[in-house]
Amino acid sequence: MKKIILSIIASASIFAATSCSDMLGVDNARQVENPALDQKTDSVFYAYGIMQAMQQLADQYFFQNEMRGDLVKPTSKASVHLQALSNYTAGTDCKYDSVYLYYKVINNCNYYLANRDTTLATGNQNVVMNEYTAIAAFRAWAYLQLAYQYGNVPYVTEPVLYISQINSIKEKTDYRQILASQAEYLQALKDRVTEDQLDVPFYKETVEVGETQWGVKKTITPSKCFVPFNVVLGDLYLALGEYKKAALAYFDYLRHTAEVKGQSAIGIGYASPRMKTDTDGHNFYMEYPADYNLDKNNSIYSSLGPWTSEYGSLQHPAVISYIPMAVDYTKGKTTEIPSAFGYDYYATSGKTITALTKCPQTEEVQVVPSEAYTDIADNTQYYYYTEQQVAPPYRWKLSEAKLGDARSNEVVRGSGNYSDLVFVLKPSTGTVLLYRNITVFMHLAEAFNRMGYPELAFAIMKTGLQPNIKSYLTSEYVPGSGIEEDNYYIPVEAYQMLETEIPFFSEANKELFTNQSSTIIIGTHLRGAGAVDDLNSPYQYKKIVEARIEKIRSDFNLGLGGQAYSKEEYINAVEDLLCDEYAMEFAFEGTRYSDLLRIARHKNMAGTFSSTFGDTWLSKKLESKAPGITTQNCYLPFQ
Repeated sequence: MKKIILSIIASASIFAATSCSDMLGVDNARQVENPALDQKTDSVFYAYGIMQAMQQLADQYFFQNEMRGDLVKPTSKASVHLQALSNYTAGTDCKYDSVYLYYKVINNCNYYLANRDTTLATGNQNVVMNEYTAIAAFRAWAYLQLAYQYGNVPYVTEPVLYISQINSIKEKTDYRQILASQAEYLQALKDRVTEDQLDVPFYKETVEVGETQWGVKKTITPSKCFVPFNVVLGDLYLALGEYKKAALAYFDYLRHTAEVKGQSAIGIGYASPRMKTDTDGHNFYMEYPADYNLDKNNSIYSSLGPWTSEYGSLQHPAVISYIPMAVDYTKGKTTEIPSAFGYDYYATSGKTITALTKCPQTEEVQVVPSEAYTDIADNTQYYYYTEQQVAPPYRWKLSEAKLGDARSNEVVRGSGNYSDLVFVLKPSTGTVLLYRNITVFMHLAEAFNRMGYPELAFAIMKTGLQPNIKSYLTSEYVPGSGIEEDNYYIPVEAYQMLETEIPFFSEANKELFTNQSSTIIIGTHLRGAGAVDDLNSPYQYKKIVEARIEKIRSDFNLGLGGQAYSKEEYINAVEDLLCDEYAMEFAFEGTRYSDLLRIARHKNMAGTFSSTFGDTWLSKKLESKAPGITTQNCYLPFQ
């Protein structure tokens, strides 16, 4: 236990600012050995101290989630530590298994929350609460990660100040109790502050933190180094199975962000389809079908920025928060993530830089996409326009082809000496993404689905959460209209729920979620699969969901052949579709294992087929890595 909790005082003042060469450092004149938190001073160095603890945690957080998920696999060049994570044999000697790093974040937060005077103000304006609520969110986020990776752990909410205190902290608390306690704490805090006080602190718009030796300057937005309060609260509720509370928290975040920053601040972009192999021979693009109407497909989303910019630009409005790593060791904590995927982020200027990635590549690729990832990507139906009807109502015709998910464009083939290697672009940036706008929408869909509204979850994938989904209400079907009845799939009561209980479409809010002159809110599946949002699209609720139900019945030998589909089966199938969507959207970002475990727990809680169906489902997902893994034996050794 001696490694578990960071002692603040005995560890030479972790909150004190580091040298000015550190990317998260502050002016040396601000350094003090035991800074007080009851003074009316800017405590930016406390927050930056927690960010530095997050940097130390970044690689472990990423590799624990990515390697223990189903979307990547180690190569023969992978370190023993990555291999151990991947095959679920990691022991106490694994460099990416240290609860100390999570508790280091937690204890920094505990000290701040226990000692910061929250009444300090300049005039009528409180100068503390934005920082206070942000640090409370940091602590809750860290406990959420512990719950996913270790299950039951010691629950510590008071700062540990002396080494002698560490040995007394041994008893573990049920992870559900920990998450419920953190949710209760955040909810009580939320109920007593203003919405503006839940916004992350603002220090500077952007800060340049150095330049790579191969010539790329790194600029961060300090406010994006925090985690969003309401989104973390929603994630706590989602993990607990409190689905309506989760949806309300996500709603509060999206509505307030759109009100304060404009609709573009909650928008998501579009991904161009995979084309024929480009001139450099880098990508696994596929050729368009002969009837593909290039003009129609290109014109629809021409106003939307490319999807890849969401992880390639640290200033992108669709990026909510991240952990930025230093460009070299003299400027702070560096990362091993790019090197695991074959990128020499810390290369000297003499290395060759590929035109596509800009980050130097190496032959030492340790991690590559798994067959599970490529199966989902390659088997995705792409929906496209072919021709327009020559008679009224002049609707465009749509078709589908197995072109693959456009978001898998980030998987590229090397060139020259690296032509036999596969690279993934996301991990080349030297930054660990934590939340993007689409994370919130996807988690909202997960919550809606388990609330009993699978149609709304599907709508978030098909059209995005916007009032024009009213076109798809079951009550809108007109016999003889020329549009298939199956396209009208959203129950009236589901839409009414969005006008009242979780009021996205109330008179006060609906304009925030209505696309105006530009297309800001779109379907998440549309990002990778083309024109799924058209009213006549073959991407239809019953067709897609019932095909998945049949697949589940077959894969798990449920013995339900020929029986009518139940509402619970629809919910379970939509959850699986969301899981595939997570794979395409968040692969290689460090979330996969947590997503799988959370979904498996939900399936157990629902008991649709049995109280252990989630265990069976999780074991099947991970059977190529660790046969027999369940929600009971999937945790890392606590050390």
